[in-house]
Amino acid sequence: MSETFYYITFFIITLTASFYLNGYINRIFVGNKVTDPVNERSSHKYPATRSGGISIFFAICLACAFGVSTGKLEIPLYALLSVFFLTLTGFADDLINIRYREKLFLQIFAAVLMFQSGYSIDSFHGVFNIYEIPWWLEFTTSIFVYVVVVNALNLIDGLDGMASFISIKFFLIAGGVILVSKTEWFLFIPIIISALVGFLWFNFNRNKKVFLGDTGSLFLGSIMAFFVFYFLDSESSLVTDSLISRPLLVVLMLLYPLVDTLRAFAIRAYNNKSPFIADRVHLHHRLADKGYQHWQASVLTFFLSVLITSVNFLIFSTIGLLGCVILTVIILVLFYFIFFK
Repeated sequence: MSETFYYITFFIITLTASFYLNGYINRIFVGNKVTDPVNERSSHKYPATRSGGISIFFAICLACAFGVSTGKLEIPLYALLSVFFLTLTGFADDLINIRYREKLFLQIFAAVLMFQSGYSIDSFHGVFNIYEIPWWLEFTTSIFVYVVVVNALNLIDGLDGMASFISIKFFLIAGGVILVSKTEWFLFIPIIISALVGFLWFNFNRNKKVFLGDTGSLFLGSIMAFFVFYFLDSESSLVTDSLISRPLLVVLMLLYPLVDTLRAFAIRAYNNKSPFIADRVHLHHRLADKGYQHWQASVLTFFLSVLITSVNFLIFSTIGLLGCVILTVIILVLFYFIFFK
């Protein structure tokens, strides 16, 4: 059978499982009155549950188990342990609200597990004219990037669809790079995207509203971190190296979460507040305050992010890394004053 048949099959299996599980687990949560409270920071006005992450997790696990059993998928053990451990951390946080210091420690532990998966950030790929780096810097950089990635996605999960659309954008770009490079990880892409599509119907549903919760955002963030490790590992063979710098590609894939997190932390530091205390200074809060509906804000952010990434792909060979960085900053400033100010 052709590879396309398998991709379509896995997409349908995961989409069906995600749709069913989101509805089923949501009913269990509602029946047991495990709902998300509405407060001054809430972006929702009606009862909702944080069951989406659990549903996506089980849907993707089901599809991956089928993929492994058919020999179409092979998952590194330590990567699997890292993702599972961080998902469990998110689930515990949804139930009992783990303090950020303990959560950070658990994230670092999950990062160490991911570091053992066989992929890591062992090169700067020419940034600052640095390529191969010593082991201690490889370890430190990998742990730091892992923690940044999982937290950045978690922090933007403040509007319906926002984290999901940004995740879909990430995996679409990752899928494109993997597909043209003919590497073994492409099957993950239809599995993850279809699970998110099944979730989004409930996420935008007023009467059966479901959130990702920390379970979902940390689960997706840990998978993103794995792909970041894979893309930045010098052993990975990517044909896109001639088209765009690997570090720039990774930053563009995570552009909105990184920019929003950096901005929020800077504002909190300026106001002498802890960077880990929740508030309403995120960019998605500005869009909501300007009257954008949740789906409008999520779709707008998705397309702006895709546009910036596409521009960089088109002009990198002409203006190089530094030129792309400068142009991206200029575009971000323009977009901020046009859409977010």
